[in-house]
Amino acid sequence: MRIACRMCRILLLPVLLLPLATPVYAAASPAPSSKAEYVVKRSGSPIGTLKIDFKIDGNSMVATSHYSVKVKLMAIVLYRYDKHMVEEYEDGRLIAYETDIDDNGTKSQVRVTRNTDALAIVHPKGMLSAPLNLLPSTYWPPATVKQTRMIDSSDGVLINVKTVEAATEDLSIDGRTISAKRYVMSGDAVRELWYDAKSGIWLKMKFEGSDGSTIEIERDWPPVWKRDLL
Repeated sequence: MRIACRMCRILLLPVLLLPLATPVYAAASPAPSSKAEYVVKRSGSPIGTLKIDFKIDGNSMVATSHYSVKVKLMAIVLYRYDKHMVEEYEDGRLIAYETDIDDNGTKSQVRVTRNTDALAIVHPKGMLSAPLNLLPSTYWPPATVKQTRMIDSSDGVLINVKTVEAATEDLSIDGRTISAKRYVMSGDAVRELWYDAKSGIWLKMKFEGSDGSTIEIERDWPPVWKRDLL
């Protein structure tokens, strides 16, 4: 059970950025009230879901996400993690972010608000200020790959990253083959990221869990049969 819990904590740090002159959601092109759904897998087996709901009104957008993971031994749930996130953008800039986390019964939250010249962050260990151009590590915005610093979406601390484009390749995902750009992120967050080569929509993220297992978050389209396994 200790091994499972250590693995889970690594899963949960990620659950997501365009030039500031362009709305942050433009390349992802979600229609008003559209949804994006993902399955979370460990070593190829489904263990959770990520669901994102986009609401756009002119130059304003709200993205509401729910990330849920359960680790089981047979029918017994050994560990569960739930993370609810709300991101608010105006003219492509973050104006508010909040997350509420239930980590197997231990609860925490992060709150980010925009002031005149900085972002004010309240996280479990205190408070800090950050530049206005930083966004949380929710990974769905295509310009995630342009960031050198991000706000950790779980802890609220600032992380340093570097991302390079590795290849344009055919990605097989949920029964489809899609031309995707693959990026490699290093620094405080080590990830592989895939975005649709045409639309910029986030398709997949891959990284290594603390126990050496492969963790993947993949785009999921109806019929979402995988969720019956969770």
